[in-house]
Amino acid sequence: MRVMLALPPSLEPYAPLIAMILAFVDGLLFGLAIKKAIVSFVLFVVAVILGGYIGFSLPGVSASYLISKAVGLAAHWISSAPAIFSGISILFIIGLAVGIWKG
Repeated sequence: MRVMLALPPSLEPYAPLIAMILAFVDGLLFGLAIKKAIVSFVLFVVAVILGGYIGFSLPGVSASYLISKAVGLAAHWISSAPAIFSGISILFIIGLAVGIWKG
């Protein structure tokens, strides 16, 4: 497999190694972003629940509505996961796992 990167001639022999490092770092950054998004969603749901408890509410937004939407989206993403991960390198998946775990 030939890796095509726009590298100077002195770095061209290292193109496969650089591509592997970039895939891992990319997965790591995506994992960090996913973990932050999950934490933000959970905190938003807690804020909506606490707001509803003390009498504040957003029109059309309730904790049960948010949770049902999240479950629906998660089910859709899980059902399409094999198609998403089929073309992704193993280093990206390892970086993604490390990013979610350590993020």
